[in-house]
Amino acid sequence: MRNAFFALRDACPRAKLALCAACLAVYAALACLSGGHVWAIAWTAVCTALWLYLPGRFWLDALRMRGRLPGMDHALAVLYGAGFLAVTACFAIRLQILWLLRFAPPALGLVWLALALRRGARPHFDWMRAGTGATLLAGWGALCALYALTVSVKNAHPAAAGQIVPNQDVLWNIGNAASFALGFPPQDIRFSGVRLAYHYLTELLTGALSLAGGLSCWDLVTLYLGPPVLAALVLCVFSFGRYFYGGSEARGLALCALLFCFQCASMGAALLDGEGLFSNTNLMHLVTNVNSQATAVIFVSLFAALFIAVAQRGFAAGWPMLATFLCSAVMMSFAKGPAAAIAICSFAVTMLFLLARRPKSLAKWTLCFAGCIGTFCAVYFVVFASGANNSVHLGYRTVEMSQVYAWLAPIRGINTAVWWACVVLAALATCFLMQPLQFALYLRGLWRDVRGLWGLPVQRLFANGVVAGGWLAYYLFWHPSYSQLYFALIAIFFMNVLAVDALARLRRGAFARFAAVCGAAGFLTFGVLLVNFTGSGLRQLGRNLDVIEKYPYASTATAGDEAAMEWLRANSAEDAVFATDRIHRMANVTDGISNLYTALSGRQAYMEGYTYAVTNMGVSEALLSEKQAVNAALFDAAADSAATAALCRENGVDYLVDSLQYPGGVAEGEELALVYENESVKIYRVRE
Repeated sequence: MRNAFFALRDACPRAKLALCAACLAVYAALACLSGGHVWAIAWTAVCTALWLYLPGRFWLDALRMRGRLPGMDHALAVLYGAGFLAVTACFAIRLQILWLLRFAPPALGLVWLALALRRGARPHFDWMRAGTGATLLAGWGALCALYALTVSVKNAHPAAAGQIVPNQDVLWNIGNAASFALGFPPQDIRFSGVRLAYHYLTELLTGALSLAGGLSCWDLVTLYLGPPVLAALVLCVFSFGRYFYGGSEARGLALCALLFCFQCASMGAALLDGEGLFSNTNLMHLVTNVNSQATAVIFVSLFAALFIAVAQRGFAAGWPMLATFLCSAVMMSFAKGPAAAIAICSFAVTMLFLLARRPKSLAKWTLCFAGCIGTFCAVYFVVFASGANNSVHLGYRTVEMSQVYAWLAPIRGINTAVWWACVVLAALATCFLMQPLQFALYLRGLWRDVRGLWGLPVQRLFANGVVAGGWLAYYLFWHPSYSQLYFALIAIFFMNVLAVDALARLRRGAFARFAAVCGAAGFLTFGVLLVNFTGSGLRQLGRNLDVIEKYPYASTATAGDEAAMEWLRANSAEDAVFATDRIHRMANVTDGISNLYTALSGRQAYMEGYTYAVTNMGVSEALLSEKQAVNAALFDAAADSAATAALCRENGVDYLVDSLQYPGGVAEGEELALVYENESVKIYRVRE
């Protein structure tokens, strides 16, 4: 197996580069067919280099961190660049000095580039022809093509596709990103008067690049930012795996292979829905970065690498490294709350182990311990915890929703002892079935780690803590939107990290044969998922191009909707507020999930949707009922126009957006002027 791995790694580097180029061509073609442009793809690449990567290289050199974490320089540049862009954006938006955002990051990046060229540095591309580099590029190209099929095609511009039913979570991310153009701290763009309480680093960076580069948040999220984010993901996963295992490129590449190419044990059951029987959507979340899972892996891996580096020095590290480590904790906390919570818990436990080993600098140990925990608590309680406190519940509902628990229905009601045994068995079996090969390899190495616990290296202490904590949190807590999954996904990442070691130690025998069976199941599921992603994407492309008849949904996002929102964005003030009767996903359902008009217009809604405001922002039932009553009154066609206009003024509403696909209407009159109309939408302006 080891020889086969190295043969695959080193084989046909030119063919792998050709595959990468072909996949990028597929991505570009699909992005253009979805409403994008080739020049915008190139401009996004330039923007991410000028506003993020090159400034990151500047700070890497300025802080003299180059080479301090062997093999991690490019990954650290992502950390520094993203952090500097985020901080600059917050200050620039808050103080309304956008020139600072538009000029400061690229200025630093160009200064670094000029100095690098002056000292004779030249880019080297020999690594691209080597086995590892070519393999990583081929994998990145394939992920970009999958991104186009799963995100770009399915969330194409309505003007390009005629009509679509976009993913509401994608629209949620777009709206969050657009909210940063309206002010800082950001407000929930879909529900006025409520602060955006959410881990919003991905959206902050997207909004900053939108303000700096001039591309819309819709275009960046659905068409252009996928390749740069996936490049950072592949880079950080590979670099972290290599650093974790002392510079082994083979193990870094093995981590990438395990994470992306070996999925759950659903096999053929995943063909129709792209999820399968065991709710492991890790591949989909990483490819699409919906709800920031790829961002989470990027910054958790950076935090972990810096923690390992600081701990291995007995905390007697230089101040630049300590400052970088604390900054990584901030970025991780803003990147993804559930992932950060598990990482910080494991960090705290690991730090207590390290304290018992007497660190070289107790003062710096204390600084790191208090700094990281204090940072996470501040972010959690100040920024995004209002909704989490109300919507995350303690209980075993996650187990009850599992397929294994359903399979045990014939016996679990025998008595209380059998029921508890079934709960434990369902939990453990689900862990295995969600990642069969990795779980088997992880358990193989776990016994060795437990036996040598007191002398275990810091990296294995931390990684085991994340795995244990992630799975426990997954089963102990539940969320109405199944957000407890993100506890499991971060556990899965570190389970993959630890599985690499057991994979490298695998020898012939019964366990090797069992691992081969598990690997075959996981790899087959990966293939089935590729068929699903590709097939569903091509089917949607056919609908977009009118090759396949469009499905008759109760309501869709139409070209008219997009045109109306473009008009609203162009003809309204940035602080304008609109109300709409389109507050549900479909006209024939009542779910309070509609994020379309805010995503298309970038304007604040009085209440476009409300479900996520309750579960994520902690909005009270009283406030929700009040807004629902007001919104219903605004779209009562039988109401008096003057009274409706007065109600608008009372609630700070400047425009009424009437979707003709939804029931209701507006009482037009002298104080409610019809200012825009097409086949899908009417827009009314409230006269002052």
